Amino acid sequence: MPWLTIIIVIPLLAALAMFIVPEGDVGTARLVAALGAGLTLVMSVLMLANFHRDFPGPQFVDHAGWATQVGLDWIVWVDGISIWLIMLTTGLFAIAVAYLCFRTPDRPRAFLALIMLAEMGLLGLFSSGNLVLFYVFWELMLVPFYFMIGMWGGAGRKLASIKFVIYTMVGSLLMLVSIVATAVIAHGITGVYTFDIVALRNVDYTRPESIWLLAGFLLAFVIKLPLWPFHGWLPDAYRESPIVVVALLAAVVSKAGVYGLLRIGLPLFPRGMAYFQYPIILLALVSIVYGSLVAWRQPTMRMLVGYSSLAHLGFIALGIAAIDPQAAQGAVLQMVNHGVVVVAAFAIVGIIATRTGKEDIDDIGGLAARAPWLSGIFLVVTMASLAIPGSNSFAGEFFILSGTFRHDWWAAAIAMIGVVYASVYMLRLYQSSMNGPARGGDPRRVELRVRDVVVLVPLIAVMLFIALWPQVLAGASSASVNAAVAPAQVAVGRPPSEIRSVVLPNPLPATVSSASGVTGGASQ
Repeated sequence: MPWLTIIIVIPLLAALAMFIVPEGDVGTARLVAALGAGLTLVMSVLMLANFHRDFPGPQFVDHAGWATQVGLDWIVWVDGISIWLIMLTTGLFAIAVAYLCFRTPDRPRAFLALIMLAEMGLLGLFSSGNLVLFYVFWELMLVPFYFMIGMWGGAGRKLASIKFVIYTMVGSLLMLVSIVATAVIAHGITGVYTFDIVALRNVDYTRPESIWLLAGFLLAFVIKLPLWPFHGWLPDAYRESPIVVVALLAAVVSKAGVYGLLRIGLPLFPRGMAYFQYPIILLALVSIVYGSLVAWRQPTMRMLVGYSSLAHLGFIALGIAAIDPQAAQGAVLQMVNHGVVVVAAFAIVGIIATRTGKEDIDDIGGLAARAPWLSGIFLVVTMASLAIPGSNSFAGEFFILSGTFRHDWWAAAIAMIGVVYASVYMLRLYQSSMNGPARGGDPRRVELRVRDVVVLVPLIAVMLFIALWPQVLAGASSASVNAAVAPAQVAVGRPPSEIRSVVLPNPLPATVSSASGVTGGASQ
């Protein structure tokens, strides 16, 4: 059964179905989007139930030829890394559609269609087994977010959408050049012209080739994450976008850059990753410290959560750049944890801002007295943001810091600054809005309602589940993480005792020797 193809096509069909929905029929538009997002989530859950946890390679492979002679095929699959990003995407988009069914913006048919197209693009990206397909979905997911920001955003939406596109397009064009160059150079080494990610693993590129090929991908990845100083699109996009779009940008779209490092950077260009390891670590550390400091000084709730997301993404990038299986495992955990927590945080910000009419932190206070349920859930989300022991974020952050400390203690020490400042800015947000004298209107208006429960309760349930059983995620992804990290571990000279997966060069030395011998004999 072509599981992944079906999962990708369902949101596309839901988006196309919006064209036959009458313009003013909001109820039917909501129903189509709910059915599309709900069925996609059900299919992904069924796929997860049939997933083999201990197998590191591709599973549920769908392969259909198209222009095979030039390496262009439809290849989608998942492994222990991408399966959780598929689950994160389908789960959060289902929650987003549920939220929009209660609070649909103007032109609901178009907005819901764009939401479905965005989900399709992200699902295709996280399951692509072909570099060209990866690039196509990378670009496709940009389009709906551009329109959602530009058409439904705030007063500065035009500048925000243009800046978002310019930043991401610059990185994307260089990535396309690297994709073509990767296949051409690999053909000269292996004799096979292909864009298949599995077939391109461990190709024996020279060090300069690996560095330059990775550089084209790397710029696209750090912009999408984003890492400082490539985050220039973030402030305007987060400030002007509808809250549901901001939540999806921070929770899911940002993971595309991290996923690219794990899927392409580490296994395809290990020598390049060895070269860029410390530049990436330094950018990640600056993002952690800068994001934390700027979040602390933000006047609005939305931008405080937005810059805190920049800091948390710095932690995830650090876990990958450490080139350590434990740190990379923590990065995978944190990709899921951060996605769930940041959506919950933005949902709470949206509840407060919508019902008080205010987003400035200093204009809101004393809500806990008349909104105890909101206050309690907000406290859970705040503690998860701090990664305190017992929260869902604790295990992932601990893995990242301990794996980094094993090789670069100074990087782990600097990253701890972000842990300290997380308590400063998140407790400032919680205490200012929930405690003290009442400010910003009647606190009873912000108490949770049915539509809020539909959004927040599933998120809190997932957070509590991961907090109690992080091994569910870690156990299913460890084999794939080890296989992805191992080539880069060899490139940086890690001891064999730390390398948990076999690394076979592509092509095998025996094949190269045999080919060389035949060529030499013929020339004589």
